[in-house]
Amino acid sequence: MKTALNILIGIVLLVVALSFILVYANTHPPRYPLTIPPSDYQREYEKVAFVTKDGLTLAGWLLKPDQVGKKVPAIVICHGLGANKSDFTDLAVFLVRRGYLVLTFDFRAHGDSEGSRTSLGYHEQKDVNAALRYLSARPEVDQGRIGIFGFSLGGSTAILTAAETGNFRAIAADSAFTSLRDQARQAITGYYHLPAFPFVNLSVIGYELYFQTRVSNIDPESVIGAIAPAPVLIIAGEGDDMIPAGNGRRLFQAAKEPKELWIIPVGGHGGTVAAAGQEYNKRVGDFFDKHLKQ
Repeated sequence: MKTALNILIGIVLLVVALSFILVYANTHPPRYPLTIPPSDYQREYEKVAFVTKDGLTLAGWLLKPDQVGKKVPAIVICHGLGANKSDFTDLAVFLVRRGYLVLTFDFRAHGDSEGSRTSLGYHEQKDVNAALRYLSARPEVDQGRIGIFGFSLGGSTAILTAAETGNFRAIAADSAFTSLRDQARQAITGYYHLPAFPFVNLSVIGYELYFQTRVSNIDPESVIGAIAPAPVLIIAGEGDDMIPAGNGRRLFQAAKEPKELWIIPVGGHGGTVAAAGQEYNKRVGDFFDKHLKQ
């Protein structure tokens, strides 16, 4: 009887420990070593830095259009978990050639930015707000015409920040998750192949203890409606096994007009750009042109 009890206690402790390890592993991603500066596309850029409200210095690249004789529209680009500002250099160069001032930056605990952990969308809203403050202070920027593009974690954070502040004129989100709880379930059951119960419940508790906030605060689906009347472009990958396209459909359904949905057949998470090819940059650029230039 005592042996059976000890085994049971051991199993419980193992499950709890594994759940907390999952939280730690996913909030401490390795820093992506890839560096693709705009100069690789024969485009000049400026290395910039700005500070968040909680004191972290973030690193970014600022790309300016060829002729800045008057105030121009601007776009912030937000990368995904574990990536960095290099991830969308191609898109940044494409947009700056269309007349936008573009800021692409590293989230906290990513790339060249300070910080040791990512909160998967909670504290990252401070990062986006810091980027917005930096852009708004630039004399070349028309503060009334600032858009934001985000992928995966960056897309979800863009939605959360835009809904909270109302300071973005147009929002494009690719492969964004509906809520952190839903994403935890998807990762635990689909990626780690563990049962939802009790691992999702314990991981949520671990996250809330670690970051001193509620998981319910990272819920883009519940707030995306507040973005209106600013337009939203939702992009999702049919075939994405990490953030399934159902997330995009639910976000689109919860959003208010004006809104657009683009589902792209892909082979996995992060495959939307490759699958769409040149159409990707064009469609994103056309969306911003429609709402930031006209």
